[in-house]
Amino acid sequence: MNTAIEQYMLETSWSTRMTDEIVLEAIQGEFPFSMELGILEAITDLNRGTVSNKEIYIKLFSIILKDKVARPIQAIATQLGHIAGIKDSAEAFEWGILLVKECRNSGLYVLQDIDDEWYVHPNFTLDKKTKQKLAKLQYLPPMKVMPIKWTTNHNGGWFFETKHLVLGSRFTKHDEPLAYDVINKLQSIQWEIDSITYKLEKQTNRVMNKKKFLRVINEYLGVPFHFVWRYDSRGRSYSSGYDLNLQSNEYGKSLLSLHEKEFIADNGVANLYIAIANHAGKGNLTWQERMDWGRRQNYGLIDWKEPILGRKAVRALVDTCEGRPSGYVMSVDATSSGLQVMAAVSGCRKTAELVNMVDPTTRRDVYTEIADLMNAQLPKPVPRKIAKQVAMTHYYNSKATPKALLKKHELSVFYEVIEGLLPGAESVMEAINECWNPEADHHTWVMPDGHTVYVPVVEAINGTYADLELGEIPLRWYHQTNSDNYRSLCPNVVHSIDGYIAREMVRRCDFQLSHVHDCFVFNPNHLQEVTKTYREIMAEIANSYLLNDILSQITGTNVQYTKKSTNLALDILNSNYMLS
Repeated sequence: MNTAIEQYMLETSWSTRMTDEIVLEAIQGEFPFSMELGILEAITDLNRGTVSNKEIYIKLFSIILKDKVARPIQAIATQLGHIAGIKDSAEAFEWGILLVKECRNSGLYVLQDIDDEWYVHPNFTLDKKTKQKLAKLQYLPPMKVMPIKWTTNHNGGWFFETKHLVLGSRFTKHDEPLAYDVINKLQSIQWEIDSITYKLEKQTNRVMNKKKFLRVINEYLGVPFHFVWRYDSRGRSYSSGYDLNLQSNEYGKSLLSLHEKEFIADNGVANLYIAIANHAGKGNLTWQERMDWGRRQNYGLIDWKEPILGRKAVRALVDTCEGRPSGYVMSVDATSSGLQVMAAVSGCRKTAELVNMVDPTTRRDVYTEIADLMNAQLPKPVPRKIAKQVAMTHYYNSKATPKALLKKHELSVFYEVIEGLLPGAESVMEAINECWNPEADHHTWVMPDGHTVYVPVVEAINGTYADLELGEIPLRWYHQTNSDNYRSLCPNVVHSIDGYIAREMVRRCDFQLSHVHDCFVFNPNHLQEVTKTYREIMAEIANSYLLNDILSQITGTNVQYTKKSTNLALDILNSNYMLS
């Protein structure tokens, strides 16, 4: 069978877009003509003309019948309103509730009052065969052929499935230019399931739907495949695929190998020892210490931090020693990427030192140092794990999480410590927060590579809908609006720079390189080039006035952030543990 045809058929057998067609096929001739006529007349009376009566009709049956359980009336009504072409959620609900009430006497469903909330309960149950078809529908797995190249925000990826290049809700979608070259390069990489790992290792994640996961494995075992990639609103990239994707857990990641294998050279073997040490939990050692540690181990006796990936790395080493090429991928990630970004744009040497951007001989851990300095002033020690969580959420502009994790005195000490340790990060966060526009319902800026960042301001509204018959119906919906809540802007700006760095890494590396945000994935032959390229990109950012440019675009004014230093780039180029 033609591979393209096979791919199209696979998508149509898996895609949730087939729900309507499956339900429609199942109900043909199953319902009284009077019921169908009454529903169609109600739709005709209420339809505003944006979409056809037939489309709303099909969707109504599909929404009601696809689930055997009762669903809240708000969800049903709002969904019907959106299907009818009404964008505003409140208006969509008001239209949908009229349709639900109009069609109630058709017999298709009943309205039930459960604990003072109204539910729509289907009166009919689909047959077993139809239920089985619907149960097979899920998030699409990878593609067996090269995904369609993205040339606009609407036209790439799958053959049958149509999705916007930007992830998220209807609020995040836009038609401004995005970095199509990077997403297409990521999509071009061929992967395969590591059959040996699959044979030897056991699934460890109980959250996985085992039945669906095995379906994916059976479909792709022995077949090379590609991931469809998409961006979030900040420009961070994500691979699409069920549990078989780069964002999976340890077991899911271990199943992935590059289809195009390489012979691992001598330098790559040394890097394999580093990978083995990393999987054993020795990532805090220097590069040389990790190589030496990996060389002298009896691998059967290692107490692995990541046992499945560790054993896979050892098998890659055996393959190499026996003269076989390998599709094994190692990974390195940034040591606190958000703080590295803030150090680079601020030019703050003090912040840079703590995240391994300056001293090439020392491997530092900023969260350990935060915890140690806090504990020097506290009667009861705060664990590193807690200090890390508090610090990370702090730079997400969170007040609630630090307050929940630390006592009042501990929190006071934490703020005192980071003010002294990370002045650059603190000043960047302050500068970004000051640029929030409370009158804007979105913020947008264009990165140096032409990629458009579009971040809507979306807030939840709680209210009630007063119905003469049904009483007050509690409602919650989201809408795009202006807001005084500035807290999202800082993490969004930092993540947009993080996304830009990842895109530049993909562009500049002329070998198969993939990534999960600031974690880069590649054949062990290329570790040195990966770390070198990362340093070069970060040095360029340190030499630039990128933050000024972004904040000026956000505000529409000339923002002049004063960097603490303009000579950080050379130190960055000579550093050693920015990726580790």
